[in-house]
Amino acid sequence: MALRHAPIVVGRTGWPLGDPYQNTTTDTPLVAWHETRPAAAPGHRIIEYSVVWSNEDGGTDSPALMARWGRTTDIEWVYRVEVDESGDRVGGTAVYQAPMHMTLKFLGRYEGDHPVLQTCTSNNNMCDVVSPGAPLRFLLDASRTRPDGRAREVVMDREPWTYRIAAQEMAREGKIETPSDPATLEVGDQRTYLFVEFAKKTGSPTGSGSVPGVALGVRLKDDPSTLYRSDHDQPTWSIDRDGAVATTVELPEGTTVSDIASIEALRRPTGAGDNGAPATVTSINRGFFLDDSYLPHPSSIGWQGAVTVTQEKPSAVVWRP
Repeated sequence: MALRHAPIVVGRTGWPLGDPYQNTTTDTPLVAWHETRPAAAPGHRIIEYSVVWSNEDGGTDSPALMARWGRTTDIEWVYRVEVDESGDRVGGTAVYQAPMHMTLKFLGRYEGDHPVLQTCTSNNNMCDVVSPGAPLRFLLDASRTRPDGRAREVVMDREPWTYRIAAQEMAREGKIETPSDPATLEVGDQRTYLFVEFAKKTGSPTGSGSVPGVALGVRLKDDPSTLYRSDHDQPTWSIDRDGAVATTVELPEGTTVSDIASIEALRRPTGAGDNGAPATVTSINRGFFLDDSYLPHPSSIGWQGAVTVTQEKPSAVVWRP
């Protein structure tokens, strides 16, 4: 059923490059998956489809992507539809993610039950009106889904080649600083980053002000006084959403997991004021570096428990080797 309704993604033809073949070298659709949930009508289901692109030429800048999402790829839901007990589309329920991240009714054409959508913005939002003669079409295998309790980035973990494609695109487009320096805000060689997925939840506020975010900090055995932060000490780069989330921490070139002394949870307000809510980290689901070929090493960091950071105690160790 999931394959039956999977969207056909037509390649971007307009801005920023004006090249109808641009998605062969930039912002390439790589992987798709679906998620389902019950609909209001008995026996009906909602199917939502998402796509991983190799990058986004617009939207969130790359340093913030690495801090807040743990990747330089772009992941977006693209199409959602209700189906009945027989798997047939329920009329008038199909929607898609349009420019400016709006949710609009799908009014485009279908090929069988496949909606035809086109990547039409620099941050990979979709249009249901397709450019005439667009030469690139992607019908990605969306049969797989995301495990419960895991971040969307687990879809990339199952397809490790996506990390290589993303890293090589960043280098090819001149978006990597040389030499890499964890003290700067710019994205360095992605092989110098610790890629971490962790889970968190935010408690009730005690006052007014911004919601606190959580960043991760890493200390190394040979220099424990230096704290390397996933948010590079930028308030809006910490993570305020709850559940399983992904981030990265840039470290000196050549660092391995065996060099790490500790990983800390760091609480900080994301805007003006501080509403006083505590934040609790409940797990580290995986942690790895990329190898020389930009492929993930097997995860060698994992932890479950409960570590709470508060306005009074904004940092706490969550993992030691």
